[in-house]
Amino acid sequence: MGKRIVLTGGGTAGHVTPNIALLPSLKEAGYEIFYIGSYDGIEASLIRDQGIPYYGISVGKLRRYFDW
Repeated sequence: MGKRIVLTGGGTAGHVTPNIALLPSLKEAGYEIFYIGSYDGIEASLIRDQGIPYYGISVGKLRRYFDW
């Protein structure tokens, strides 16, 4: 079994571009790379353009406040 790695991040390109920057090094090191992101986020097209298998999931926002 080879080395595998799963990357994730999304919502904005700012969360995806650091992962894209890692791709050449990970490929060179022999990793099989997978990506998990939102169904309809910008990351879907950016990652697929890199030839990486992409798995979309249902996501939501984490509320950081109380609404009592």
